[in-house]
Amino acid sequence: MNIRAVLFDLDGVLLKSMEQHLEAWQHAFRRYNALVKELDFYQLEGRGVKAVVEILTDKYGIDPKFRQQILDDKVAYYNNKFQPEFYEGLLSILDLLKKEHIKMAVVTGGYRDRVSQIVNEYFDGYFSAVVTSDDVKRTKPYPEPYLKGATLLGVRPAQCLVIENAPMGIQAAKKAGMKVLAVTTTLTKDYLHEADFIADGFAQIEQYLKKHILSF
Repeated sequence: MNIRAVLFDLDGVLLKSMEQHLEAWQHAFRRYNALVKELDFYQLEGRGVKAVVEILTDKYGIDPKFRQQILDDKVAYYNNKFQPEFYEGLLSILDLLKKEHIKMAVVTGGYRDRVSQIVNEYFDGYFSAVVTSDDVKRTKPYPEPYLKGATLLGVRPAQCLVIENAPMGIQAAKKAGMKVLAVTTTLTKDYLHEADFIADGFAQIEQYLKKHILSF
């Protein structure tokens, strides 16, 4: 397998943050007597936050005129409550890829300001490119974010491996012509079946990388 770059989703892969995002969305929707269910939200991961609020307000029958207020409430709550958490074994993977000179990028549906701050503060020196919802016209499940990531890294899509935890991210990467390794941090394997390989944790990811990517 001729892989020259690994592209990482942020929330649910680089950060153990999806639980905090869910709590923030639930807080924002509570004033409209709607409870955001875990599965409803986790399946939307990868979409930009504007798309998420549109889909959820439609699903829960909330007037579109309240979307901006809901989004503002969600962002404010999340920013106020955010505490960085990381998955066991993640940094070992990043160090391994860096040592082997495999290019790395972050590709996420988050806002650039938040993402850049997180990358600079917690992942300095690892990533050569960052793609956010502010950098593309169409977020995941469209392939544009991952294609842009490959372009920024100077590699062909076929030379990229994507690490994802959500169906829309997997679909985006596959449409971009990339291999996908999914990890069950937020959803079970049933929801990740379109990936080329599914790992139960980061130890399995490291084993996969050593066997299939770094065994040259």
